[in-house]
Amino acid sequence: MKKLSMLPVVLWAMLCLISCKKKETTTPVATNWAISTSDLAEANQANGEITKQNDGPLVKYQVATAYIQPISGNTHVFKLHFTSQDSLTCYVEKLTQDFNYHSDATSGQNKLTMVVFNQDTLQLKSSAISIQPRTDQNKFHTVSNLHSQSKGDYNGTVNEVPLIGQ
Repeated sequence: MKKLSMLPVVLWAMLCLISCKKKETTTPVATNWAISTSDLAEANQANGEITKQNDGPLVKYQVATAYIQPISGNTHVFKLHFTSQDSLTCYVEKLTQDFNYHSDATSGQNKLTMVVFNQDTLQLKSSAISIQPRTDQNKFHTVSNLHSQSKGDYNGTVNEVPLIGQ
């Protein structure tokens, strides 16, 4: 009879151990942007310009739409469409709550992993993007400072950039 009365205690103890172990091994999600997701239509409210220089004539690209969207795990895309029908696509890996993403980031830091202008993948020199949440707007303020090996530099700010769900 005593063996049967110990069974619930043993089961409870095992359940507690399993539950505690799961909580211990769960890694926190570092992709909290401090703003909520929005509808894709919000991308039309983004505004700003990116200036291309140091590769021929100076060109100012006016933003038509822009958004940030998760694509896989901690990888997100920052997509800009310009009124000229050109586009700039930046891929970032969000690992920390820091706002900055560097092309030459070390392990464990936020990283700017790839930049594509139209169909051309840019070979980057040391470059960075800052993606700063504006909680009062539920949008981002972004600053781009991109330097390519042979396609010039892309610098500028874009405001009111929404976070779009997957």
